[in-house]
Amino acid sequence: YRWAARLSGPVIALLIAMLLSNIGIMPTEAPCYDFVGDYLVPLAIPLLLLKANLFRIARDTGWMFVAFHISVLGTIVGAAIATLLLHGHIEDTAGVAGIMTASYSGGGVNFFAVRESFDVSADLANPLLVADNFIMAGMFLLLLTIAGSKWIQRFYPTPHSDRTDGDTTASAAAEHWRPKPIGLLDIAKSLAIAFVVVAVAQGIRLLVEEHVRPTFLRMILGNIYVLITFLSMGIATLFHKSVGQLPGAEELGSFMLYIFLFALGLPADLMSVVTNMPMLFLFCTIMAISILIVTLTIGKLLKIDLEELVLCVNATLGGPPSAAAMAIAKGWTELILPSLLVGIWGYVIGTFLGVTVGQMLMRML
Repeated sequence: YRWAARLSGPVIALLIAMLLSNIGIMPTEAPCYDFVGDYLVPLAIPLLLLKANLFRIARDTGWMFVAFHISVLGTIVGAAIATLLLHGHIEDTAGVAGIMTASYSGGGVNFFAVRESFDVSADLANPLLVADNFIMAGMFLLLLTIAGSKWIQRFYPTPHSDRTDGDTTASAAAEHWRPKPIGLLDIAKSLAIAFVVVAVAQGIRLLVEEHVRPTFLRMILGNIYVLITFLSMGIATLFHKSVGQLPGAEELGSFMLYIFLFALGLPADLMSVVTNMPMLFLFCTIMAISILIVTLTIGKLLKIDLEELVLCVNATLGGPPSAAAMAIAKGWTELILPSLLVGIWGYVIGTFLGVTVGQMLMRML
């Protein structure tokens, strides 16, 4: 349904959960909800990062890799500005800034990882996720408008738009969204890798907590989600021939995140969500506009293609699926794979950046 696509799957899952718990059909607390956060979220991260081959990302993305980091810079700048302007108006502003830095560098997986790291309450995290998705949807429409604007195109190179072909666009979309075969052995391999990564990360975390004195470095190195992320990237890079082509890993990871989203919405008070929403909308808007301005300004100075710039803004806001979808919709076939790869790279760095920005802002405020 078109209305559902505009709301996005995560927001729909969240709203259904809040509705069911607030009218008394689902309990607001249960032991299984903790299981979802403690086990499914850590497992989802390696499943979503099995294609995060660092060498391939650097090799195949070209200038888009540079443009993506310009967008990430815009995310950090936006988080700092929003925190300074709204500190005192939003509860746990530094935690919100950390979560949104992670989300607007990577995607949903980073949002949830940093939310768990800072233990932000459901009454704050849920309206933040709704605001995040609504602002993101509005930005996607703005990006499509910018990409098609003849006036803006005069100021940037636009080689991909100049050679777009309608038939090529349709075939690229059909190929990208076609169903993929998934075997039982594929599921077993994917889950086995995910369990090993989480177990090793947990072991390293315990060693860090035991042997490293309390410092900012320990906060980063002892964060289970940061460890899981970098271990996953290491495996995806070193063993790319065997793990990079595993069907079903991304689907399994996404499914686990949807379960977490539903569980996240169950303890939420709808009145609290509505009360917190306006300021969180403003927070997300400031960050999104900052990303766009920083990316287009520095990208203009470096003479980077307009198509690559808007795709990188899209990748920071919505992750690899939305960036690839935009490249397909616009017929930029040569940019479909690079947009996926920079989005996956965002998954890799998002949690680390979110935790770092959040911790730094906590010390400053």
